[in-house]
Amino acid sequence: MLSTAITVGIVLYSSITAPMADDFTGKWEVTKVIENQRGFEWSLEIKYPKHMTLELRNERLVGRYTDQWEYSGEFELVAVINQGRDLLLVHGGGTKEPTALSPIHHVKLVKGQLHAVVTSHDKLFEWIAERK
Repeated sequence: MLSTAITVGIVLYSSITAPMADDFTGKWEVTKVIENQRGFEWSLEIKYPKHMTLELRNERLVGRYTDQWEYSGEFELVAVINQGRDLLLVHGGGTKEPTALSPIHHVKLVKGQLHAVVTSHDKLFEWIAERK
């Protein structure tokens, strides 16, 4: 009885998260960067994915990106969280300072666009991407 309940729970969880993770798949291009109002242009210092492709591979969302300086690579972390409503992205290259925190791109799908808030120690900037 317990194993049946666990199996049903896993099937229900999979059917809930997979379609939502699938909503993030595709080719995306960042079309807008919104700087924080503090005056420092963080997007000139912090890498962000200018172009990216997200796809389901072995039931897991993975992706490749090209940043604003034309470096390409795979995302180190692609995590779908909050019942498929949010996506976290982290990519290579890190930071200039070894003790600095890596930037986290917290992404939501809003009206067919990806909206990201980039943070490390503080909110740095935002970007918006559209499907190609």
